[in-house]
Amino acid sequence: MEMTRRSFVKLGMASGTAIAAGGLDHFAAAAEPALGGRGVHVKADRVTGEEWDKVVPYTCLVCNIEDGGLAFIKNGRVKKLEGNDKHVSTRGRLCAKGNAGIGHLYDPDRILYPLRRTGPRGSGRWKRVSWNEAIGEVAEKIKALLDAGHPNEIMMKWGRNRSGGAADRFMATLGSKTIVNHTSTCESSKKIGMEHTWGPDIETPDFENSQYIINFGSNILEAGYFMNPYSQRLIDGLVDGKAKLVTFDVRLSNTAAKSDEWLPLFPGTDGIVALAMANVIMREGLADREFINTWTNFPADRLETYLRQFTPEMAERYSGVPSKDIERIAIEFASVKPATTYTYRGPSKHLYGSYSERCTMLLPIITGNIDVKGGYCLPRGMSYLQPQPVPPPAKEPSYLSAPPDYPLAHHKVSHLTPFWIKEGKQKIGMYFNYYSCEAFTNPAASYWREVLLDEKLIPFSVTFSNQMDETVTLMDLILPNCSYLEMHDPESMPSSLWPWLGIRQPVVKPLGEAIEFREVLKMIIHKVDSDGKRGMKKFWQFKDGEDYLRKQFDDIPGLKQAGGYNFLKKNGVWPVYGSLDPATGKIIDKNGKPLKAEYGLYLKDDPNGKVTVNGRLRHGFGTPDGKINILAEEFENYGFNPLPTFKPHPWHWDKDGSSKLKDNELVLTTFKWNVHVQSRTSNLKWMAEIVHRNPAWLNGETARKFGIKDGDLIRITSPVGYMVTKAKVTEGIHPRVVAVSNSLGTKFGRIATADKDAPKPAWGGTEDPDLKNIWWKDEGVNPNYLIPVSADPIGGSQGWYDTVVSLTPAQPGDKFGDVQADNDKHFEFFKETLQYAYTGDKHKEMHPEIEVKPRLKYKPWET
Repeated sequence: MEMTRRSFVKLGMASGTAIAAGGLDHFAAAAEPALGGRGVHVKADRVTGEEWDKVVPYTCLVCNIEDGGLAFIKNGRVKKLEGNDKHVSTRGRLCAKGNAGIGHLYDPDRILYPLRRTGPRGSGRWKRVSWNEAIGEVAEKIKALLDAGHPNEIMMKWGRNRSGGAADRFMATLGSKTIVNHTSTCESSKKIGMEHTWGPDIETPDFENSQYIINFGSNILEAGYFMNPYSQRLIDGLVDGKAKLVTFDVRLSNTAAKSDEWLPLFPGTDGIVALAMANVIMREGLADREFINTWTNFPADRLETYLRQFTPEMAERYSGVPSKDIERIAIEFASVKPATTYTYRGPSKHLYGSYSERCTMLLPIITGNIDVKGGYCLPRGMSYLQPQPVPPPAKEPSYLSAPPDYPLAHHKVSHLTPFWIKEGKQKIGMYFNYYSCEAFTNPAASYWREVLLDEKLIPFSVTFSNQMDETVTLMDLILPNCSYLEMHDPESMPSSLWPWLGIRQPVVKPLGEAIEFREVLKMIIHKVDSDGKRGMKKFWQFKDGEDYLRKQFDDIPGLKQAGGYNFLKKNGVWPVYGSLDPATGKIIDKNGKPLKAEYGLYLKDDPNGKVTVNGRLRHGFGTPDGKINILAEEFENYGFNPLPTFKPHPWHWDKDGSSKLKDNELVLTTFKWNVHVQSRTSNLKWMAEIVHRNPAWLNGETARKFGIKDGDLIRITSPVGYMVTKAKVTEGIHPRVVAVSNSLGTKFGRIATADKDAPKPAWGGTEDPDLKNIWWKDEGVNPNYLIPVSADPIGGSQGWYDTVVSLTPAQPGDKFGDVQADNDKHFEFFKETLQYAYTGDKHKEMHPEIEVKPRLKYKPWET
């Protein structure tokens, strides 16, 4: 049928007639997919008609959201993955990444056996070795460092540590504190801002029951934290509850596109917008003063006085958001109950991200929307046990675990690690890499590469990986880990208002010679301490991965009565709160009623409570005094403003508030595509087919000024290097911003590189008939080489969205995919970021070359 305007109108009329004639159910059924969860009850393959051999529950690990899933097995192979209909958080649904996770298991380029490099590091030359040989080599290197009295020279760098404590146990057993996580590249400043405000480092907004939601820089519907459970509940709130959603973001993300209002703002100015809104709410008498005076440590009258300096006009000057809109939205938010806010990386991944997080938290605090139905709720979580005996923590300090430049950043400042190693602040004798691709996903990725290649700085390196990538190729020894569908792990995440425990268990036997992580760690310890005389072996007395998990779950009260680990093995999650209602897609109790959540956790009567209200001790919040700390005393102890405040970025603003950006300069921001994570999805064939291009988003007005058209080849130049990519001209981005996703651009994997004619990799791999169906050629360009390091002096976060760049059409000789970086300039930026770090005595001792200016002691109520 040729679709002309006339035929389109006729089709619309026919559809309307069908609905008017009572055919609504039939028409809707044809237009809408069945609600999630229904498919899990299918007993047989819809295509072949064969019944499944078994269905095994598990917990997803394509990203870090931990959705409950079911694996459908036939003839020893996983045929499909679906959501676990018993899981209270994810309610029978997996996101697209979760459905495609089967590609991790059957990756045609997967590493299936241990490998030892034979040529220079990074040369790509490998030989297959036995597990016994590989473990023996690792153990001998460890023993040499321990015997020399240097346990802290053993370093573990992880990205996603979902080992349930096994990795921490391993390092504690060795006596090393040199553990480097990924959190400073993820959300550490958000965590620090929240911890010093109300105790927990996370929130659980009740989107489903909210009436007004302000979203600061989070892409809930595409790539936010807890994307699957949160996106379901957000849509429930928008559709069923008629909530209003307002999004402040530099880019028209999927979430911004689904919002009632999208307000593009200049990067890093979320905090000043939130402060101005708080000022309006206090000024207009819309604040819950009783809540402020009872449950916070800063009186309402002082707070109102302090906030007067942050006017909507001031916020407009920095953010570009019209002051009339700031005032209107503030009044709307405070006038509608219940209401909530939500943030993720948008406000916090800047030089002063911890300040911004505290600013946005003010809005639900001063309106009394804390832990109420439809409000900004405390997290609900559960914990599991650690197998006894537990090794004692290492005694000797490690520079990398607690750098004195960042005394409040206890989630660490991992992205500065290669610079500290290069400077000699931390000596490394052995480097372990686990679920991390620092030479690709981190800022100054080229600097990571330089350090990892240097055998003087890192004499021996080991990775637990089954995928070749930019980091694995720089290692000396590869110990192939299982995919998440072949391993045991415990799980618990505060992803809903109902707490839960879950497990990851093998749904099929591991392929090749892969061995799961915790069992490899056990093998190493038993080899290092074969006779038990080092006192290490006793901490690793478990039979296998399942036995380890039984020790973690079998004695948990409540779960123990339900059957302990056997209950989890059968159901995948505990508690099972009810069943999935196919009519609503929600969990209902045994009486067919919707589940009811508990609110007001801080109001619980508690004989050991910290806060007295009307003569009764209440549980309170997780802060030292049990109250919400609008005034964070520890901030003041280190010379930082103890109240929520806005500090303009010195790369973007002069002291008088005028812009520093030149006419040809923009701010570079990154993001994740909805079907990708940073590095582990680009070789998944279903995901790569959906998104394989990675253009630079550029506002139409900006593009016209620069003489650039959609699809043109452009050069983006930062102070440390440049990249050449294609332009996507759109109105969906702030005019002073250019956005490039950080999800694509790897040089490894036949699917990721769109190279269907490439031979099987030298390290093994398998043939996949689907490879011939690769029809695309553009694999994307990654921006991380261009992004210099910076660190929030309070929370330690990388300023992902702060880099100032210039943009021009491609230069003569430029080719798509060209990327160059100058590591000497990366080092200069490392030195610059230290100027914003803590300026106490220890900082003076460690960095005498940097002039230390004493911080002012703040008395904000006198401002």
